[in-house]
Amino acid sequence: MVILFALGVPIAYTLGMTGLVAILTVGTIKLEIVPLMVFNGATTYTLVAIPLFILMGQIMNHSSLAVRLIDFASAIVGFIRGGLAMTTVMAGMMMAAISGSSVADAAALGSVLIPQMEKRGYGKSLAVSSVSAAATLAAIIPPSTNLIMYAVIAGVSVTDVFIAGVIPGVCIGLGLMVVIYIFALKMNLPVEQAFAIPNIVKQFKRAGLCLLLPLLVIGGIIFGFFTPTEAGAFGVVYALSLGVVVYRELSFKQLINALKAASRQTSVVLIMVSTSALLGWYVTQQQIPQQLAEFMLGISTNKYIILLMVNILILIAGMFLQAAPLIIMLVPMVAPLVAGVGVNLVQFGVIMGVALCIGQITPPVASVLMTTCGIGEISMEKTLNTLLPMIGVLILVLIIASVLPSFSLWLPTLFAS
Repeated sequence: MVILFALGVPIAYTLGMTGLVAILTVGTIKLEIVPLMVFNGATTYTLVAIPLFILMGQIMNHSSLAVRLIDFASAIVGFIRGGLAMTTVMAGMMMAAISGSSVADAAALGSVLIPQMEKRGYGKSLAVSSVSAAATLAAIIPPSTNLIMYAVIAGVSVTDVFIAGVIPGVCIGLGLMVVIYIFALKMNLPVEQAFAIPNIVKQFKRAGLCLLLPLLVIGGIIFGFFTPTEAGAFGVVYALSLGVVVYRELSFKQLINALKAASRQTSVVLIMVSTSALLGWYVTQQQIPQQLAEFMLGISTNKYIILLMVNILILIAGMFLQAAPLIIMLVPMVAPLVAGVGVNLVQFGVIMGVALCIGQITPPVASVLMTTCGIGEISMEKTLNTLLPMIGVLILVLIIASVLPSFSLWLPTLFAS
């Protein structure tokens, strides 16, 4: 696997070829079942939610619906010093509740907001850092495609993991706003607009139907009206209706582009899920999760020490791997370990989601940071002075999620009762 990664072989093929070689070394498995393993790896019904949520987000991004959300967010927080960067965070939270993809949100927010922040004296570093940190929220705020993959692999309820991600996601957003406000005071950043109720009402009318989308989708899942897959289908129809019928801002060409983008994203994820089935079989057959558990439990049986070691493992892996392959590779190994020391797997889903947020903006891979740096035309190294305090917010939430189970489990327990 290391050799193939170093040669630049795509991750999906790396996982598949590594799994195939591993199976060949066992020598007792008929190769005729290999294609069946690959096929069955992506046939879980719940995974259908992934392309649906991706398509829903792409429809929003290819029409002006995303701009409406940004304008509404600006009307709410634009009166605060550094309001445009705060608008970025608030819009990121709204977009996260629609798209489920951090990279897509980074591209959508960055293309609109980074140039505007540069014009207003925010500087490229703060502009890019704000968009990068805000875009990572799609990894933890539902309907996150990462959480769907985690739930399927860990064997827990997608709905419970979705609900559990709400409070940590909101806390990250609020923490980022505090950091931005401190930067705004130091840099004497401008106030975008005066606080005006009429303007908020005006922008709410423009964006109200867009805001209704995440409420209907997530609310439908929480209150049991939809399964996550059904919610994804509903979201696609609703977003399509807004873009084509209500606002009439989604042309046929834009729709085709949205379908193409969604197809590309979906293909990457599902091919990785399929080919990883081979490696997953080998890992299970060789009892690697049990061996890892024995090794770590030999160091300590304290669940917090175990969580610390697992978090460090995820954070280091997140610096070199994108979210999807990291989930595919690590969850089968570490989920049984943390469950064995008494950690609820729904809570661990939130822990992994927050850790993935960090991984998306920590070099050298940093898929989200790389996207925003490309838009802002700045190197990743030059963003670190403003990005590190924002990463600090994410680490703080990660620590809270690790040591305080109720932080993520209170809301699912409330709705279950």
